[in-house]
Amino acid sequence: MIVIRAAFLSILLSPQLSFANSAFNMRGGVTDISEDVYQLHMTIFLICCAIALVVFGIMFWSIFHHRKSKGFKPAQFHESTKIEVLWTAIPFVILIAMAIPATKTLIAMEDNSKADITIKVTGSQWKWHYQYLSYNNEILDIDFYSVISTPQAQINNQAEKTPTYLLEVDKPLVVPINKKVRFVITSDDVIHSWWVPDFAIKQDAVPGFINEAWARVNEIGIYRGQCAELCGKNHGFMPIVVNAMTENDFDDWLAQAKIAKQNEAQEALASQSTSFSKEELMTLGEQVYVGNCSVCHQPTGAGLPGVFPALKGSAIAMGDLDAHLDIVLNGKAGTAMQSFAKQLSLKELAAIITYERNAWGNNTGDLVQPIQISDAMNPQESDPAQAAIKTSQAVAVEAVEDIKEAVPANKTTQDLPLSKLTKGQLMTSGEQHYLTFCAACHQPNGLGIPSAFPALKDSPIVKGAVSEHLNIVLKGKAGTAMQAFAQQLSAEQLAAIITYERNAWGNESGDLVQPNDIEQAIKGEQ
Repeated sequence: MIVIRAAFLSILLSPQLSFANSAFNMRGGVTDISEDVYQLHMTIFLICCAIALVVFGIMFWSIFHHRKSKGFKPAQFHESTKIEVLWTAIPFVILIAMAIPATKTLIAMEDNSKADITIKVTGSQWKWHYQYLSYNNEILDIDFYSVISTPQAQINNQAEKTPTYLLEVDKPLVVPINKKVRFVITSDDVIHSWWVPDFAIKQDAVPGFINEAWARVNEIGIYRGQCAELCGKNHGFMPIVVNAMTENDFDDWLAQAKIAKQNEAQEALASQSTSFSKEELMTLGEQVYVGNCSVCHQPTGAGLPGVFPALKGSAIAMGDLDAHLDIVLNGKAGTAMQSFAKQLSLKELAAIITYERNAWGNNTGDLVQPIQISDAMNPQESDPAQAAIKTSQAVAVEAVEDIKEAVPANKTTQDLPLSKLTKGQLMTSGEQHYLTFCAACHQPNGLGIPSAFPALKDSPIVKGAVSEHLNIVLKGKAGTAMQAFAQQLSAEQLAAIITYERNAWGNESGDLVQPNDIEQAIKGEQ
C-alpha cells in the first residue's frame, strides 16, 4: 500500500515525465507559457483524478460494506453542521489551490511588455498578412502575405496527401529563438483566430480591434497552426507556419528580407517604364490567377453559381477597364472580394487583369501595363505638382540615407543633432506612421471605435496641452490598450505622429512637435 501511494505521489509531482509524450494528451509546446499551461493542465487533471478516486472509492466501499444483505440499516440524520462545513470547506480549499497557479499563468500570458520584436498579424480571407514593426528598438518595414501552398491536386484528391496536408504556406513567419516576440493581431474583413498550439497562442483577429499575445520560442524548428475561427468558405485553407531559427540566422534572414524589399521597390519603379507584350502578360497572369483567384472564380473562370461570380463573359472582365482595375485593387465591401493592391506587384496586377480580360474567350484585346496600375493606385501623382513633391521627398530620403552611411561605426544616428522639420515633412511622415501604428484602433479618419477606442478628432487630448499629449503617447495609459511608444518609435517618428494627430481631421491646432521636444520629454522622465 505504501509503494502504491508513493508511486501515485511521484506521478502527481512530475506530470510532464509521465504523460508529456502521450499521443492522447495535450502537447507540452516549445515556449515558457506553453510549458506553464501544460503543467497547469496536468496538475489540475491529476487533482481531479485524485478527487474521483477518493469519492468513488468511499462510495463503492460504503455500498459494499453497508449492503442490506449484511443486515445494515440506513442511518437517519438531517442537517449535520459538521458534514455541511466539511463539504463546503474542502472544495473551497481545493479550488483556491487550483486558482493560484492558474492566475499566475494567466497574468504571465497577458504580459506583453519588454518585447524584443513586434509583429503585426492581420487575418484576411483566406491568408495571413505579417508585418515586422520593430526589432531590438529598430523600426522595420518588412511585410508579406502567407498563403496556403498545398498543391491543388492533393486538395482535389488527385494526388497522395502529405503529412502536412493543408498546413503548408509559400512564405512562413520567421522568428528568432530565445527572444520575446509580441504579436498584435487584427483582421481586414471577418473574425479569424491565430492559433499555434506549440506556442499556447490562440488569439482572435477581430476587424477594428487589436488583440495581443507573445511567445519566447525555446527550440529551433517549424511549427504549424491554423485559423481557429469559422471565417467563411475557405476556413480550412488558412494555415499558419512559423520558422523559429537562431538569432544569427534570423539576422541573416532579416538582412536578405530588407534587400528583397529594396529590389521589389526598384523592380516596381522599373516596370512603370516598361511595356510588356501580350504573351508575357498572359503567361504571368495565368500563374498569378491560378495562385490567387482560381479557388473562388475557378480555373475556367466559370465561378461558383450563387457564391462567386463568373469572370468568363462577365460585365466586369469585358466592361469598363477602370471599373475592373478598381475592384481588383480595392476589393468590394460586403463580399469576399478583397483588395489586392498591397498583395501583388504592379507587374502581377497588370498581368492578372490582362489575363482576365483575354482568357476563356473574353478576348477584349486590352493590355494593361504596370504604369496604368500605378496611376490607378496613385491618381494624384498624375498632377505635375504632386510628382514634383514626390521627387523632392525621394531626394530628401536619399540624403538621409547618405547621412546614415556617413556615420562612423562606433556611433549611431542618435549621436547626430536633431534638425527641425517643416510642417509638410511632419504631416507626410506622421500620416504614414499613424496608419501603421495607430489606425487599427483609432481608425484612419481619427473617429476611433465608440466604447472601445476613443476618437482623436476633436478630442481633449489632441486639442489640449501638448505635454499631456506627449505623455500619453510616450508612456501609454494603464488599464487600457494604449501602450507606451517611447521605446518603440524614434524621436522623428513620434514627433511626426503627434504633429499629425494635432493637425489632421480638422483639429488644426497649429502645433509642430519636433524631435528635440520628444528627446527632452523622454529625458525629463528619466
